[in-house]
Amino acid sequence: MIIDGHSHVTLPIDEHIKAMDESRVDKTVLFSTSFHPEMAKNAQEVKESMMYLNDLVAGKKGSMIEMREKSISELTEAIKQYPSRFIGFGSVPLGLDFVTTRQYVNDNIVKNNLAGMGEFTLGSGQTHLLETVFRVSEELGNLPIWIHAFFPLILQDIREIAEMAKIHPHIPVILGHLGGTNWLQTMELAAYIPNLYLDTSAYYSTFVLGTVINELPQKCIFGIDRPFGDISLSKETILKVAQSPSVANAVLGENIAKILGII
Repeated sequence: MIIDGHSHVTLPIDEHIKAMDESRVDKTVLFSTSFHPEMAKNAQEVKESMMYLNDLVAGKKGSMIEMREKSISELTEAIKQYPSRFIGFGSVPLGLDFVTTRQYVNDNIVKNNLAGMGEFTLGSGQTHLLETVFRVSEELGNLPIWIHAFFPLILQDIREIAEMAKIHPHIPVILGHLGGTNWLQTMELAAYIPNLYLDTSAYYSTFVLGTVINELPQKCIFGIDRPFGDISLSKETILKVAQSPSVANAVLGENIAKILGII
């Protein structure tokens, strides 16, 4: 089974399913989103979307509770349309107190039968905001946590997240994009922290991708990051750089299936 471990809701939903069918991707772990750059009609609209994205990943947009709840509603509707193809991860606001965060997660993640929380986007120096999320995850059954780990995070931020993973060993923690330019040190952290995993989407280079998945085939999770990544090209790249079928199979689906209990 081939599973895309990280893509966002894109419109129209039917086009996503068509692309999955054409590339023989069985399931997608689908993430909520607060904007739709794939709907841009020209370069100026793309530029505006990217400016929004830059502020979002830098943690400049705040908790955005109402917008996050709206994005989760959009996500759950997509899953209802294709329940055998999509598995959901929902956005959770940062900076709230424990009780408010727990209530939000219970109402929006647990009650909607979503599989995990994320994608979390933080500015450098903001990783302490995740401490409440880890506590809530532990209380609500060790929900997996997916964290954007490319720019603007720096190595120190990634190390702080790794320490949180060590403190909460039963929570699967997925670091996005192989840690970006900090991929080498991130790979070393994932090697010895059992519950720390690496998403392959938006990888730094094919050399980096091949190095990491062949060194840690049991800790890497195939991701596309649609609409920013292409399903077919992303899958074919994994197949090309993997040194054996067992490495490819682990990365392309076995690892995330094990984490999420997918049969």
